[in-house]
Amino acid sequence: MEDEHTKDIRVKFLDHLDTEELFAPLDYMLKDGVHFQREGSQARFYNYIYSNIDSLKAYYQSLFNVELTFGGTEIRGYYFLDFIGNTRGQIDAGHRYHMKSEHVIIGFVIYKIFFIDNQIDVVSVKDLQKKIRTDYEDLKPGIYRLIAKSRNTNPGNLNDDTIDSTVESTLREFKKIGWVTLNDDEFDLLPAFDRLIAIYEDHINNIDETLNELK
Repeated sequence: MEDEHTKDIRVKFLDHLDTEELFAPLDYMLKDGVHFQREGSQARFYNYIYSNIDSLKAYYQSLFNVELTFGGTEIRGYYFLDFIGNTRGQIDAGHRYHMKSEHVIIGFVIYKIFFIDNQIDVVSVKDLQKKIRTDYEDLKPGIYRLIAKSRNTNPGNLNDDTIDSTVESTLREFKKIGWVTLNDDEFDLLPAFDRLIAIYEDHINNIDETLNELK
């Protein structure tokens, strides 16, 4: 027989005053890979998860075999759905988030710019596009090859406009999952950006080697 407390805690969040308003959209966004932190409109969802964390963790683990996880620090923390072990859980494939390789590699370049080269003066999309095009020009041939492979085209067909559009689409994608803020031409990295570091730890720890492969 299942433990009565376990059964109760799975649905305890239903009694929360904000459940009717927040749970359905939260559930969809979590399954679509969104990370929630104390930032803008996300704050109310973050606070809702915080208030119901034990119940929601039990709900997602029991029904979907995925882990509702806290990442970051207490001050700069975030919640997201993580898979347990090697299983993909019971979430429908249409809601399983997969990031394009071209967005991953731009993420690596962003990591290098901000966390290794300490170029914290980059605050706009145009700044970032220009810096990658000019200061990291030696990486462009490899970026072209990667983009061409993912788009099934010839690298010779690509140019600086491709870099600019890929940077822009990467930031839009990162905004969608809660890794950056993006308002018109301004962007900022959110705490959840460190998920890139966690997911691709081996590549990040050897980032110079990873990026050298692009040259």
